[in-house]
Amino acid sequence: MKKHILFLCDASDIDVVEQSFAGNEAYELTIETSEKILQFGVRSYLDQTIERIRNNPDMYDGIVGTHDSSAVFAAIIAEATGHRFAPVNAIINCQNKFMCRRIQKAVIPMHTPAYAIALDYLRDPSRLATPFFIKPVRANISFGTHKIEDPRELEYYIATESSDIARFNRYYTDALFTSANYYTAMNVATCNSFLCEELIEGTQVTVDGYVFEGEVCFFGFTRAFYHPDTNSFHYHEFPHRFSQGLREKIETALTRLMPALGIDNSFFNVELRADEAAESFKIIEVNCRIAFQFAKTIESVTGMNPLHMLCDVATGTRPEKRKKSRRTYTRCYNFELHHFSDALILETPTQIAYAEIRMKYPEINVRNLIHENANLSDFKHNPQSYRYGVIDVPGDSRGEIMDKYNDVVSMLGYKFSDRLEPRTEQADDSMKKPPGLVKGGIYELESQPE
Repeated sequence: MKKHILFLCDASDIDVVEQSFAGNEAYELTIETSEKILQFGVRSYLDQTIERIRNNPDMYDGIVGTHDSSAVFAAIIAEATGHRFAPVNAIINCQNKFMCRRIQKAVIPMHTPAYAIALDYLRDPSRLATPFFIKPVRANISFGTHKIEDPRELEYYIATESSDIARFNRYYTDALFTSANYYTAMNVATCNSFLCEELIEGTQVTVDGYVFEGEVCFFGFTRAFYHPDTNSFHYHEFPHRFSQGLREKIETALTRLMPALGIDNSFFNVELRADEAAESFKIIEVNCRIAFQFAKTIESVTGMNPLHMLCDVATGTRPEKRKKSRRTYTRCYNFELHHFSDALILETPTQIAYAEIRMKYPEINVRNLIHENANLSDFKHNPQSYRYGVIDVPGDSRGEIMDKYNDVVSMLGYKFSDRLEPRTEQADDSMKKPPGLVKGGIYELESQPE
């Protein structure tokens, strides 16, 4: 008998999720989107869903979330109904980057960059040398991310952007305030603040894995490559291979860190920058969730489907590192399509275009993130660019992958115009939606894949 999973994700994830579970004999999904939850009302949705599951204990065998917003919702529902998922305290410890840094410093200080909460830095600027980097303490928005050359710049951003950060965090606080058990004074006091950090250099990678009943397991490393002179990703390459010594250092450190953060029976992804010559590294951030964007990337090379394994962990089943029957490749590039100025979206890929791509390249996965008759700025973006699609292209050489990629991009047929569509959405509506779901200029954290 199939196990029934409450699968919480973003609306743009649905096609990938449905394709991943088509014909799956182990799991049947009920898919709910973050967009629906926000429209319904976070506290009302959580209260009613928890009550419904408590009244019907056999309703779901597992509950999962795929992104920062849906992971918060899934963790609260799971904990309140006796299901497995990331503990709520682990979600808080990771999504509040100041709290996460404090734990990192206590457990693996040599891999933790220098940092300070903004007001502490202003009291004592000797804490960090300039230039340094600031970002909102609370995860998943890069509105408010800046390189600081002078403390007066920090004071300016605190004055002009703090209220927006608090507004963008409202869904998070609404979710946590459904129960006094989730009230953490440190989180409440700092989640709407800025975090100041030293600049980190080196090769940037994401480490993906999961913790099952205390055992930490890794999928490998995915390396990030940027468009020249920007902070916008061009593509991510899996797998990236460090020296054995550096790989062992990273895995040993993260194996110590995961339990300290409270992560168990959960997926995780960690972003870091490594000095490969010195075999050293420092952590950018830790996320207590799957890196959804890399699910197909990893599957194309390993044959393992991380989304299936996510459900395994949630239902108390030790994930099996099983190969799929279809062919795998030696590498996979996860490309991001970016436009470097705002524009009106005239055309997006047609169903015929998707069908032609599937016929010619069945191994390639395409995810469209936008729709027509809207501006690129109406969708989540970073300060420098507007992301409108993601393409996974596996192959056995860089040349093969780039040839496929260029051909697929030409087949997709995106068209844009410099003429922008006037916005009509009321500003108050943005308070009902998390970052990335509100029209009118909410940014996505480009240093962090989904």
